[in-house]
Amino acid sequence: MEALTAKRTEITQIIEGSLESVKNQANIYGLEILSITPDYMALIKNVFQTRRLSLPVMTVFFNDLADMQKAGLSLNESIDTLNETTAHMVLKKALKKISNYINDGRSLQEAFENTSIFPKIVTETIGAAEKTGTIPELMSILSGYYKYKHENMKKIAKALIYPAVIFCMLSGLSVFISLKLVPELKTFLPACASHNLSAIILISYAAFIKQYWWAILVLIAVGGFTVQYLWNIHKERLMGLIFKIPLLGDLMKSTEFSHVFLNLYVYQKSGIDIIETISNIHEANKTYLTEKLIVVRDKIFKGASLGEAFRQDKFFPPFISQNVTKGQTTGMMPACFERIYKYYDIKTKESIDAMIAMVEPLMLIVSASFLLMIVSAFILPIYTNMNQMGAGIFK
Repeated sequence: MEALTAKRTEITQIIEGSLESVKNQANIYGLEILSITPDYMALIKNVFQTRRLSLPVMTVFFNDLADMQKAGLSLNESIDTLNETTAHMVLKKALKKISNYINDGRSLQEAFENTSIFPKIVTETIGAAEKTGTIPELMSILSGYYKYKHENMKKIAKALIYPAVIFCMLSGLSVFISLKLVPELKTFLPACASHNLSAIILISYAAFIKQYWWAILVLIAVGGFTVQYLWNIHKERLMGLIFKIPLLGDLMKSTEFSHVFLNLYVYQKSGIDIIETISNIHEANKTYLTEKLIVVRDKIFKGASLGEAFRQDKFFPPFISQNVTKGQTTGMMPACFERIYKYYDIKTKESIDAMIAMVEPLMLIVSASFLLMIVSAFILPIYTNMNQMGAGIFK
């Protein structure tokens, strides 16, 4: 952009944003626009460049920011120092923008919002912490928040990777055997073994895969649309059924509770009221549980206390309503939410350990059963027939 300053000095400046956004920013800075030229190369580069910060990057960033604040550095000095030391280009660009906004006299919340890479929980809690002067403490809390989320995701991924890999390998192996191995072995199969149950199952399965493979894709697609349709109509009943599934239901419920109450803890710790907290959590991530929180919020609007609102919904265990009521009585709601999310974090770990302990041997049994079926259907009859032929016995 080429523009004139208030002192009628001609300048050339790069401003990121849409045409309307660039014009608004020019008006804020008191610039008279002479010409605007789009940077198409930067646009193409921006399309292929991720603008999200990973959980480990957020953890380290807020931890370093908290340490610098506690060491006595000003907020601007901390931001500039991190800008010089970070190698993450998206974060580096965001920090430069934050520094410019702070130098212009904007609030820290506004500076973080204008980077467009930080989640709502960050910008909202920073705005509240600015008013109370608890920025260093909040940075430590946010660092712990993203560290917890990262570790939780790693635990869940670790629990799911093993069964997912085994399932994919078994599926691929079954298709390969059906298309390549079964037709070859079928030609050597003795007539007396053609009535073997294992052979009948494998031959029928191979024929189905070869001729009607497309039906499996159609079935998956129909199943997906059916689940989506039923989800939109019977969401409450479906989630109730899912949460009742042994191990998996407990894991999902504990994970959701620990995540939601961690968010409640962070918001409450920053000083944001419970009504706004629930609205922000639901807006950031609409799930079955956050919709339950909206119901709780509506009950509060009607005059119920927070503990009573949780107690009226049977979905929430008594442990939650009892702790919330105690938190209200003592005036220590953040500590109450912290206690709840840590309790469900422990339950999540226990559910993951139980699932791994059950799934690993189960997958081994399935794999062994599949191999045993192949051996009993083809390998053993062929081997027996060859032995009989070698002994001069023909049937």
